[in-house]
Amino acid sequence: MALSGFAEKIYEYCTDRKLLVGVSCIVTGLSGGPDSVALISVLSELVANKRDFPKLYAVHVNHGLRESAKDDEFLALSLADKLGIPCKSYHYDVKAKAEDLGRGLEETGRILRYEAFAECALEASKELGAERESVKIATAHHKGDLAETFMMNLFRGTGLEGLTAMASDPGIIRPLLGVTKEEILSYLEERGTAYATDETNLESDVTRNKWRNDIMPLIREVSVKTPEDAVYDAYTLLSRDEDFISVTASEAYKKCVVKEGKYLFAKADEVCALHPAVGTRVVRLLWEEVFGNLTDFETKHVDIVMDLMKLKDGTHYADMPFGRTAVVCGGLLGFCGEEGVTAVCCAMATYMGFPAVPEAFAIHVSRDELEEGAKTFELPDSDLVIRASVVENSEAIVYNTYSWICAEEDLDIGVSPADGTIRKAGSPHNADIRKMMSDLKVPRDAREHLIAVTSGGRILWVPGLGHTDGFVSSKSRQKWLEQQSDPVKEMLIMLEVLRKDETGGQA
Repeated sequence: MALSGFAEKIYEYCTDRKLLVGVSCIVTGLSGGPDSVALISVLSELVANKRDFPKLYAVHVNHGLRESAKDDEFLALSLADKLGIPCKSYHYDVKAKAEDLGRGLEETGRILRYEAFAECALEASKELGAERESVKIATAHHKGDLAETFMMNLFRGTGLEGLTAMASDPGIIRPLLGVTKEEILSYLEERGTAYATDETNLESDVTRNKWRNDIMPLIREVSVKTPEDAVYDAYTLLSRDEDFISVTASEAYKKCVVKEGKYLFAKADEVCALHPAVGTRVVRLLWEEVFGNLTDFETKHVDIVMDLMKLKDGTHYADMPFGRTAVVCGGLLGFCGEEGVTAVCCAMATYMGFPAVPEAFAIHVSRDELEEGAKTFELPDSDLVIRASVVENSEAIVYNTYSWICAEEDLDIGVSPADGTIRKAGSPHNADIRKMMSDLKVPRDAREHLIAVTSGGRILWVPGLGHTDGFVSSKSRQKWLEQQSDPVKEMLIMLEVLRKDETGGQA
């Protein structure tokens, strides 16, 4: 059967915007209302007429808010069955969930719908043996929805991202965005396709309905174009600008962000040097990668972070949504959540050159034990390990970034003591460790977590700060040899602080 004119228009819209490139499967929401019924019907047409069109799945979500919801569910399942499209139905108590989340019914319903869509998309990818990224979620938003969302966000005081929100998620496609509600209803009438009517859409006690039922008709009376067409034209132009800025921000993000273990940080000076339109997006991208979404991370929070990054000395903190914290120290910006500030600051300190771990630990190393073979110790809640070995020919040593060799027979390794001094090799004076850490701008919450090596209660080496005895390079080895009054022992202990990926899988 030949494609309808409506289907041809939808297919052209999708191909022009490359919405179907690399797509193996489409999971479409099917509420039973006219928009979703039109979407699954037109996609079914395309499946039947276009070669290699993605496979279709449908999802119906019963929010449990209306008595007639069960009728909508029956209609949706019946239509999917008639079209030969697998359909899975989900049931939620949206009202109870909204109370738990402290959110409105509309927002909670949307959250739960997209959870259902994502679950079905994952199941579909497994069933087809396809990559999850090749499975797209299709929603039935049309020009009217676009106009309403645009205007609602505009009057909330949003920027480009908010005004072009319907184009921002690469995992979602909106094939009907180029058609009006009238075109959708005409298509369904021509096909004689039944659909459900949600009577709550006629009530103006919800914000979106007020825009739809009250405000848009007034704009229509004074607008040269229909509100839908006018907003669509503006949306198209702004989307191009947003796409350009987003690409620029993504490229900047790759240059600004560094990784230490499982933690991500942004170089504060580089972010601040960017144009604010790009720099603020880099901050948002970091937040999104760390926490998985941008929920409740608003412009005011981004502005706080931007100001925080301008502070140069010391460690600075700012409260963020959901009890999270922004931390800036040593030219780095980081965000911490459930893991706590200490863990993030330890990773930050490690990146800055001061290996630190958030949990206390105790390792005893004996030269006699090491004669049987080198040992590697994993450090708690960290990407770091300590490798201990015996060196028999100190002239042939290959030095790593954090390696230290000494003539002691027994060593204790743990975190830096709360108080203490260290006499750096070659210096006649003892230096207070806390002051050294402050002078070197070690993140405040990491200062009691730096790795330290002691013997008999005496601090011998704090990686990144300095060593009292032994040597860390060929130059310091020569000085150490010159200071020895007794013959140098042939067998020395060598400690190396390494990242797990530097151990060759031996950790």
